Amino acid sequence: MKKKVLCIVATLVLAILCVSLLAACNNYKWKSIGGGDPSAKVESNGGYVVKQGKYLYYINGYDSEAADNTWGKPVKQAIVRSELKADGSVDNSTTKVVVPKVVQYNTSDKDGGFAIFNDWIYYATDNSDKDKNGVASTTDTDFMRTKIDGSVTQLIGRINVRTARILYTPTRILYYNNNAINYFDFSGMKNDRPVASGSGAKQGTLVDNVASCVWQMGHDFIYYVRTLTGANAYKSYNELCSIKVDGSEQKVIATEDTFLGQNEKPEEHVLSVYQYTISDMYIESDGGVTLYYTLSHATGESTASDGLFCSKAADFKNTRKKLTSRSASTIYPLGYEQGAIVDVSSNGLYWFDGAVDADGFVGEDISSRLVVESSNTVWYIDSKNMEVYYSSSSSASSLCKVSYDVKEENRGNATSVFEESMKVDWLNLDFVVIGDKLNLFFFATNDENYMHVINILAPAVDEDGNPKSDYVGFEREEDEEEAE
Repeated sequence: MKKKVLCIVATLVLAILCVSLLAACNNYKWKSIGGGDPSAKVESNGGYVVKQGKYLYYINGYDSEAADNTWGKPVKQAIVRSELKADGSVDNSTTKVVVPKVVQYNTSDKDGGFAIFNDWIYYATDNSDKDKNGVASTTDTDFMRTKIDGSVTQLIGRINVRTARILYTPTRILYYNNNAINYFDFSGMKNDRPVASGSGAKQGTLVDNVASCVWQMGHDFIYYVRTLTGANAYKSYNELCSIKVDGSEQKVIATEDTFLGQNEKPEEHVLSVYQYTISDMYIESDGGVTLYYTLSHATGESTASDGLFCSKAADFKNTRKKLTSRSASTIYPLGYEQGAIVDVSSNGLYWFDGAVDADGFVGEDISSRLVVESSNTVWYIDSKNMEVYYSSSSSASSLCKVSYDVKEENRGNATSVFEESMKVDWLNLDFVVIGDKLNLFFFATNDENYMHVINILAPAVDEDGNPKSDYVGFEREEDEEEAE
């Protein structure tokens, strides 16, 4: 009997030791790099560059999905921090690793990246933990946060997918996958020590039966289309809704009878009973939101498209404006007054503002509205000067600029801003205003996908007078491992 007790005690000790060793391997220890300004204004959340006060946080280039993502080892594709000089340029001599994990390479979410709120950096990273058979995960994603000085890191939660769309907020990380918007609420987590288990975070579903949704970093509301279920599932409409990121103020913006007249019945006016697909949103200068969406209606066994529209969210029905009846594969919002630049059936990008004719150029020649040819991607829009900056969609070797103002004599005459190969198959190119500079940050494919920057308003030039970008990161002569 005594031997049996000793055996049980030894087993318990071994189990406790194993748990302790596991915790030791996942305590996210990292030396503090000091500094940081948690009270400063944050700019450009959601990309691969975030500015907070005099500091610039950014993803240190692109490595690969196969990179070693063991905590403490990554430098390339990890998050680093540099100080900004008085003129707004990056002081590479101050660059330090603040998050030694690879930021997730998710080509399904162009607006992913990472975000900073106060003194925390929020990001997603591939989890490659091994199962009991020694096989590493190829599907799991960890949501994490690290203090802006690197002193504390916490695991918030884990999901079994690497293609979810992600929204970071000051109290929640939300993700859209499998027709549901889910969340991890970390408002109850302790802030003073590493957490490897998600302790204190709560997981839940914000809304389900979601056919399409849009959101923007820093905006309190999510807009989505809800599919009908239950007794109404057979009906030929869906509902456009909104909800706050904290789950409050959920409401229906448009439903079956929104565009019906008084006393009109849905079954007698099927052309005014719609199915919505929400495409994008735009935050106006007054803080209001313009929604972009397509409408279709039932025609027996199928549906017919009614075109692309925009409305102000606060007065959806009365502000509906048709932009075009043509098929819109990609939309670049310009706001309610200017409409949108639209990729029409992959045949070119056209500007539609809804003011030229009420039918959205149906049956008319739209060549006068062409902005750029197909196979191009718009990365930045200067709506004040009515100019767009764009590049090739696949293998971008230059950034160009063109006016979309139909009254502009030089409209359609594109000019080259600079020529350099850029990686454009991951996150959207980041344009950040620093002082009087409009800086484009990008991964330079001709420099092993390291971060570069160029002021597109007044670029520096090489010895031949050609615009050139500058490397951003560790001092070139310094070994990156030593720079940790």
